[in-house]
Amino acid sequence: MSKLRLFPKGEVLSSIIWMLFLLIPILSLVPFDTFEKMFLGALMLLFCWFYRNALFQGRYFIYWLMGQYLIAAFYALELGYIYLFMFPAWQLGFGFSKIKKSSFWLLFFGQLGIILLGLFFGPMEHPVFGGNQLAMSLPFGLFTIIAPLPGREVQKSIEQRKQLYQANQRLEAVIKGEERNRIARELHDSLGQSLSVMTLKLDLAQKILTKNPQMVSNELQEIEQLSRSTLKTVREIVSDMRKRTIREELIEINQALTTAKIILTTENEELANDLSAMQQNEISNVLREAVTNIIRHSKATFCTIVFSIDADWLKLSIKDNGVGVKELIAGNGITGMTERIEKIQGTLYIQEDRGTWIRISVPLEEALND
Repeated sequence: MSKLRLFPKGEVLSSIIWMLFLLIPILSLVPFDTFEKMFLGALMLLFCWFYRNALFQGRYFIYWLMGQYLIAAFYALELGYIYLFMFPAWQLGFGFSKIKKSSFWLLFFGQLGIILLGLFFGPMEHPVFGGNQLAMSLPFGLFTIIAPLPGREVQKSIEQRKQLYQANQRLEAVIKGEERNRIARELHDSLGQSLSVMTLKLDLAQKILTKNPQMVSNELQEIEQLSRSTLKTVREIVSDMRKRTIREELIEINQALTTAKIILTTENEELANDLSAMQQNEISNVLREAVTNIIRHSKATFCTIVFSIDADWLKLSIKDNGVGVKELIAGNGITGMTERIEKIQGTLYIQEDRGTWIRISVPLEEALND
């Protein structure tokens, strides 16, 4: 049994705020001392119900939307009150992906026509409803008419971000799969051959143990050497597995910052490919520590990571809009970050600039070889 929700998950606060705006036309009818006011009040309650159902953008979305438009049209043509059109207008823009393109434009131009009729006839026929209502309604009517268009663009942007996130998730899965395949190939090529040779030699040693002890001793010595060589190979493979590229680290950094509700932007991250494996591994660790500090201490909402090249140096900037660094303390991983950068002959500076700004400079591999 599905759980009943008053409003869509993640949109409760915004939905309540929009619903509170509907109190304006309801309160304007108080006291409900005539049949007309009671009828209009009932229509407003029905409008609220249609609006709430349309928020979920389900299979009947277009019908809930049309119900709102019908009630809004009645208010507009009978009272010249176009305020209600604001609600379905925004929903039309945000829910364009749930309806046909032809239905979108049909509702858009239908809304346009009814609002214009409401502006023309309503204030003239019912001046008591607001007196200067026409002057007040013109800018509001213009805003409501164009509302579905920016709403549609915002929704497109949201959908594109969702698609980008899903693409990043798939890319991360592909990267992990390729890494597993690489490790499997290395284990097969390096360890498989060594273990096969060791098995054959042990089998031979077992067969000639009583007949030729000296030969067995030689075989065991070779097996020992091969075993040590294999152990060294395993350690090299494990060491390579622990190394991380900057791009791999940025994937996890983005996930961590998103969880902490911090927006991350990066520029020119492809320039990190010019660094050696060791440099990328050390900078990845520094990036991880810097972002951890941002999440724990900065109270930031934005973080920017920018890569650039100046002569033979790669420059890295990590900046947030948090509380800044009032007093630098050689804790919070700062000492470790500095040591890692110095290990690859780079420099690290931390300063306050409307937040915390970390600047890293690392010589490119070509410069080190010169």
